[in-house]
Amino acid sequence: MTTTGTVQSININDLKKYSPDARVNQPLIDSKDFTTRMNCYEPGQVTPFHVHPKDDEVIYCVEGRGAITFADRPAAPIGPGSLISLPAGLPHGIEAAKDSRMVVIYTTNAGYTSERPQARADEAGIPLPGERS
Repeated sequence: MTTTGTVQSININDLKKYSPDARVNQPLIDSKDFTTRMNCYEPGQVTPFHVHPKDDEVIYCVEGRGAITFADRPAAPIGPGSLISLPAGLPHGIEAAKDSRMVVIYTTNAGYTSERPQARADEAGIPLPGERS
């Protein structure tokens, strides 16, 4: 069997970036099948409420505290070491605790899409990777 592709190695501690304006989302590792990105949050910052219609997502909390939020179920608290699997089609958001910076890494399919199922004025200016209008 022949292996194709490239071995990729990074140190996430060297790549952490924060902004007082909004959470910082940046790519980490990509392949033909998946993408892995990192979100760095100042206290109280959010990833807007969204859905990936056709793509599962796995989220790992590296540091800090917060929650995965949903429209129709209680929020799922997250902290260092939390690993969360979200099925395609489940609307969700991510928020850092009001008193904690937070870093999460997520992996999903290459070419994934994100949609906002409902407009939230307070989240309008926060970009979503893979967003489709």
